[in-house]
Amino acid sequence: MQTQNQLKTAQDYLDAADREFENGDALAATENLRAAMIHALKTVASKKGWDYDGDDLYPVVEKIAKMDEQVGDILLSSYAAVEGYTEKVHYGRFVWEDGDSHRMLRVVREFVSEVQRLTE
Repeated sequence: MQTQNQLKTAQDYLDAADREFENGDALAATENLRAAMIHALKTVASKKGWDYDGDDLYPVVEKIAKMDEQVGDILLSSYAAVEGYTEKVHYGRFVWEDGDSHRMLRVVREFVSEVQRLTE
């Protein structure tokens, strides 16, 4: 039950990101996307007893990716994309285009869904 509650929190972050994109606040939205991803990964790490170093969760992503090689590359590239996305928006190195919000929401939703599926 605890894991379901924690994964629901990741979903809540995704919903918050959706609202922020609708409000036109790309930075707040991307911060919520990153929070959703990090929360899902920390949940899995705790459930599996895996160590990680603060918010450096790439090793956790690698372990999850090894559980299913078919989606492994997708998980690794999604994690890398979202990790860099917030920084790019924050420092103005990202040019916002139509469809970006829907694309990033889809990527993180799929990421959280795959993480949940692979660790049940």
